[in-house]
Amino acid sequence: MDKSKTKIYKSYDSNILEALFVKYGVSKYYIRQSISGSVQGITPDSIKKDYATMEKASKDIVMLLIQKTMG
Repeated sequence: MDKSKTKIYKSYDSNILEALFVKYGVSKYYIRQSISGSVQGITPDSIKKDYATMEKASKDIVMLLIQKTMG
């Protein structure tokens, strides 16, 4: 029995990645590694925190727009 598993990759919001790229001036690869926890340090922690904040704000705005268009 073949137990091949397909690796599932997490995709990140490209707009947020671009904003973090402009803010921190580091590569998008480094930003993705920071978010996933592959690299350690103060800057990666800040990047991860900023990404979470921006992602939540983005989702909140989308939900607000959905509610406005529904009613």
